[in-house]
Amino acid sequence: MMRGRRNRYTICRAALVLGVLALSGCSLVQANREPIGAFTVSPDKGYRPLEVTFDASASIDPDGDALTYSWSFGDGSQGSGAQTVHTYIAAGIYDVVLRIADTEGLEDAVAASVDVLDVPEGHIIRRFEWAWEGEEHALDVALPWDLYQIYRGQLRIPFAGNYEYGDFVADARDDPTLEDLAGLLWTRAGGVDWAYAGYALAFVQGGIAYLADPPDVEWPLYPLETLVDGEGDCEDTAILYVSLLKARSVACQLAFVDTDDDGSPDHVLVLVRVSSHAAVQPGVTVFELDGTLYAVAETAAGYLALGLDPWGLEADDLIDLWPF
Repeated sequence: MMRGRRNRYTICRAALVLGVLALSGCSLVQANREPIGAFTVSPDKGYRPLEVTFDASASIDPDGDALTYSWSFGDGSQGSGAQTVHTYIAAGIYDVVLRIADTEGLEDAVAASVDVLDVPEGHIIRRFEWAWEGEEHALDVALPWDLYQIYRGQLRIPFAGNYEYGDFVADARDDPTLEDLAGLLWTRAGGVDWAYAGYALAFVQGGIAYLADPPDVEWPLYPLETLVDGEGDCEDTAILYVSLLKARSVACQLAFVDTDDDGSPDHVLVLVRVSSHAAVQPGVTVFELDGTLYAVAETAAGYLALGLDPWGLEADDLIDLWPF
């Protein structure tokens, strides 16, 4: 008799506990939760036709359910999948909407915008690609075609040793274009002089293909020419790099140097002002000129970090200098 009463008491107590748990929301079966959508857009601004990559792999479902992805690109086109690519033909600002759903039908929607620009009249678009700190970077730049043609018509005497290379930097006609480009690179670099100097150097090294002048012929290019052509030799890339530094008031010098110790200059590179030896990596080449320290920047020898000197230069190898 006593044993039976204990069993009935135990059963009733267990039922009461389960009832309280259910009433308090602590049921043994958890309710399905809504997914959380997120996506990246690359690039989110550029000139038409603009190819854009959308990546929603950061979207999650708290319950671990599989997700489906539906895209509305804002121009009447649709897409699907966690990653997708869409090309915008017409200029405009497009609202892109991603809708995700789990296996139970619960949904979430997130949005972003893409700004597609018209190519300015009289301009052409050049795309530059380069590497920086292990990541790939790209930028579309509008360049004035008429001014490029004017520069192309500039008289040049095609023999080495006849040029004041600093004059190609000082010419002000392409300054607005260079200032716009420098502003974009400056923002991407975080708005710090030294970081910008390294980032702009990588842009020049990777975005401009090396092309040597014919033997015994020297044909230096203005910065805009180098950008439009997408190629140039040591003086062309050095002139462009100095122009980008000058556009952000980063102190530097264009340097005509002797790399083979024959007493005659044979190469053009850049010296970038640094605050101290501690500001650069160990093993770099730093020169002190009139009490100011400058690190070597090689623009036409692949991806060499700011301060790395492939030539083993010494102070007496700096033959001609143009400070900016």
